[in-house]
Amino acid sequence: MTVSSALCKISGYKKDEIIGKTPAIFKSYDTNDEVYKTLWNKISSGLVWSGELKNKAKDGTYYWLKTTILPNFDSHKNIESYTSISQDNTDKKIIEKLSQTDKLTQLYNRLKLDEYLEDEFSRFESGVYTFSIMLIDIDKFKDVNDTYGHQVGDSVLIEMANILKKKCRKTDIVGRWGGEEFLVICSNTNIDGATIYAQNLKEAVEKFYFHVVGQKTISIGVTEVKQEDTFTTLIQRADKNLYKAKEDGRNRVVAI
Repeated sequence: MTVSSALCKISGYKKDEIIGKTPAIFKSYDTNDEVYKTLWNKISSGLVWSGELKNKAKDGTYYWLKTTILPNFDSHKNIESYTSISQDNTDKKIIEKLSQTDKLTQLYNRLKLDEYLEDEFSRFESGVYTFSIMLIDIDKFKDVNDTYGHQVGDSVLIEMANILKKKCRKTDIVGRWGGEEFLVICSNTNIDGATIYAQNLKEAVEKFYFHVVGQKTISIGVTEVKQEDTFTTLIQRADKNLYKAKEDGRNRVVAI
């Protein structure tokens, strides 16, 4: 087994710390297990695998590699080892993340949410698949800014984002839609499932004590994609449901 100096530099490990170990020492548990499964199935079948891997360095930081793994064969055409050729892709991934992330909350920004919604529509149009969305608004948020100032308002937005990140499922896509509004895309979820999920989120926010301002509530408009929907009509329906939730007294979920 040979180890390049470049790998040692990016991973933070010395050569003698890598030799004799499996690639699992670099594994980032953020990467879907299916990626590793596909990788192993390909190379163990004698095929070449190419793709991008998010790895974990010795100091706990992450780095991205654009990688190609090739099987090496002995004279009897049996696999005897593998060669991995990688290119550091970390700077590109950091720039990519900055372009799609809301600076304050570190959630996806509206541009990235639009992209994910387009992907969901493509899946919906291709067959038996559905999805729902939740448009969430912090009730009386203007009062927070007017009473305590924008710095405290920003703190509330950050805390709200953290609640959403904590409570959302791995398959959900969460982002800041604008101002005090957030959007959750519930993949492969019908309106009944999304409504239950929205009620759970509402209750989680009710129980949370926000720094300085104390308790806050949210209103949520929920809707499921329909056959005749466009991007615009789907968002408009969620927005209409959100407006009704506020009109009916706030701190509630409306799903029509």
